[in-house]
Amino acid sequence: MVEDLAQFSFKKLLSSESQLLTWKADGKLPYDQLSQENAIVISSSLDTGMIVPYIIDPSNASTQWIRYFLRSRKVATEECGCKENPRFSSQIELAVRFGKVLVLWDCDEIKPILYPLIRKDLNHEGPRYVVRVGEKLVDFHEDFRMVCVTRHANVELPPDA
Repeated sequence: MVEDLAQFSFKKLLSSESQLLTWKADGKLPYDQLSQENAIVISSSLDTGMIVPYIIDPSNASTQWIRYFLRSRKVATEECGCKENPRFSSQIELAVRFGKVLVLWDCDEIKPILYPLIRKDLNHEGPRYVVRVGEKLVDFHEDFRMVCVTRHANVELPPDA
């Protein structure tokens, strides 16, 4: 049983060697373990929408790949920084309402405004789903996805996020 755990590979479970080689051949994805695992998590989360990946990228190696990957899939994105951005809540609202991929750069902490989106606290109002973003109820588009990226390896995440 323990020998089986030693042979377990996260990469082999969620991706194929050809997929990783394609990403590397495109010239955008570094071939280190962390970058590959980040790419697999992002790809899986965009396909399913079930999770919100929190990417730890100390060297900024995956950042270029994320932009390239989203452009290559022709995905509508809304990018914003988490640090003192005056338009932060309006950018979140637009991404949620129009089904964009919200990429949060330098997301060193999870702000409370993001909690309902991470937990997918959706309310059913008539024929639509809504989610609270700050003080507003915003129509939730089923194509909405979110990715958080930080450079800090030791990020403390609150348990209620």
